Amino acid sequence: MRRFVCAVLSLLLLFSLVACNSDLPQGSETSESDTLESQETDKPTEKPTRPARPTEPPLDSNGEEEDIKVNTQYTALNYEDMKCMWLSQFDLSSIYCENGKQRDAESFRALMATVLDNVKANGMNTVILQLRPNADSMYPSEVYPPSAYVVGSYGNKFSYDAIEIVLELAKERELSIHAWINPLRAMTDSQIRSVPRSYAIRKWLEDDDLCGKYIVKVGENWYLNPAYAEVRELILDGAREIMENYDFDGLHMDDYFYPTTDESFDNRAYYQYIREDGKLALADWRRENLNKLISDMYSLVKSAENGALYGISPAGNWNNVYNSHCADMYTWCAEEGYIDYICPQVYFGMEHGSFDFVKTCNEWQSYIKNEKVKLVIGMSLGKAQSGTDNYAGDGKYEWRDNKDVLKRCLEYTKELDKCVGVAYFCYQYFYHPITAEPNAATQEERDNFIPLLKEISWKE
Repeated sequence: MRRFVCAVLSLLLLFSLVACNSDLPQGSETSESDTLESQETDKPTEKPTRPARPTEPPLDSNGEEEDIKVNTQYTALNYEDMKCMWLSQFDLSSIYCENGKQRDAESFRALMATVLDNVKANGMNTVILQLRPNADSMYPSEVYPPSAYVVGSYGNKFSYDAIEIVLELAKERELSIHAWINPLRAMTDSQIRSVPRSYAIRKWLEDDDLCGKYIVKVGENWYLNPAYAEVRELILDGAREIMENYDFDGLHMDDYFYPTTDESFDNRAYYQYIREDGKLALADWRRENLNKLISDMYSLVKSAENGALYGISPAGNWNNVYNSHCADMYTWCAEEGYIDYICPQVYFGMEHGSFDFVKTCNEWQSYIKNEKVKLVIGMSLGKAQSGTDNYAGDGKYEWRDNKDVLKRCLEYTKELDKCVGVAYFCYQYFYHPITAEPNAATQEERDNFIPLLKEISWKE
């Protein structure tokens, strides 16, 4: 969702990272302001023709049709009115680890219980928990290496499974809990070289043929290339592991899709596709690659028939999502077999000059042609904290001059016929992760919208 380091979270983020060492990844979900900068420079484009939905089943590494069934013993808990809180790695890093290593289990349990108590006390019923921010893992995994956000440094091992504790605490509080993964973004070069060679990302980085093919560097980070079935299989294996081994109520995918429009990212695969008589332009071919991944992920989640949901949270600017990230939200929202809900990150106020809240919500709602697909509106308290939106034109100081922006936004969601809920980014804008002290900068805004959040329903 958020493509670089967020200035508005800097003070809180610095505190949370201090508990772990400097090996923590630097690309983050919290880069809200930089995301807006990249999004808002785009001019509107016409809605393109949608590529056809991929029909082939997922294949394993031997080319055989893959058995993708997951946990059938658990019945998922999901609410008709979804009132969600994103819990990012930056919210929880100082809770997961202390002094460069994993915090002791008893202390972690107590701190995490307070987090979830606060989430519920604010009228929310669903937690979206980050499990894979950088091709790593917040839980013991055979597919991805331990995340530095939990164990302190890449190369460290888990001393216990913190995610089991989070799930236990969430169930005790009757909170629905969804597993959140970033599909393509990986770590930096030095971070990958710190993890054991048993993991695919390390093997691919050090393989002369696969480095730059399966895993590609853009800026400081490496990214998985979904053009290849083996790479999509790795992403699916990670998701399958989550849904098989834990009682999550859903799977949630963030907006880290293609990180660049540069054709060098995947030209080897694309030229091979053209040599085999492929007809799609590069951008449409990339969208088809993602559509295969999204469709297979949906099948994986649904194979358990346990009520678990699968949703995607793209950035709010639809032009950037489709044209730069090559994410085909038109198909996902219109056709069967892709998603249960779409959760656009509408991190804009009512007075935003180019993407005001009302227009943006209605644009995203207009894409939903499949009646089974629901709309959840993502919002953030980032501007409430900073007081400014440098990309909002005349609305630059809307958040400084008004302390009921999110209340009015929440009220407006009742006008959206396909809306079933909201999601808020993120916990640090509500409370300090360790002390649980309320965030003073957002207090007035929260005091205005939380009472409404507790009572609102979209079922009427």
